[in-house]
Amino acid sequence: MSAGVPVLPGRDLPPQPFGAGWPAYWRQDAACRDGDPDAFFPPDGRNTKARAAAESRARKICSECPVQRPCLATAIFRQEEHGVWGGLTSDERSSVVPRGRLSAEDALLFADRLLLPSSASIAG
Repeated sequence: MSAGVPVLPGRDLPPQPFGAGWPAYWRQDAACRDGDPDAFFPPDGRNTKARAAAESRARKICSECPVQRPCLATAIFRQEEHGVWGGLTSDERSSVVPRGRLSAEDALLFADRLLLPSSASIAG
């Protein structure tokens, strides 16, 4: 069993949980699968410097991950309130993703816009 995140025990979803844009079993290919859970979900009570360092480690892993797109889209679609998913923290996601439920297709499109190099103006 993996200690990595966001491949969490008990949270298995069907092969294409939200539609054809998600690769089958994408979590199995996640770079974070065997990583440090504290990097992706720093425990509450951590000071700002330690949290920033943990999130920086998570972002580095995400930047090299082959399934960064479906990971970020999943967080957007499910409105994940915690953790680093697809390289963005929950605060970053909530500041750039419109409030309200997005369709699975819109979540994928939004993830694409956030991950493209030209999307720097959207995120910052």
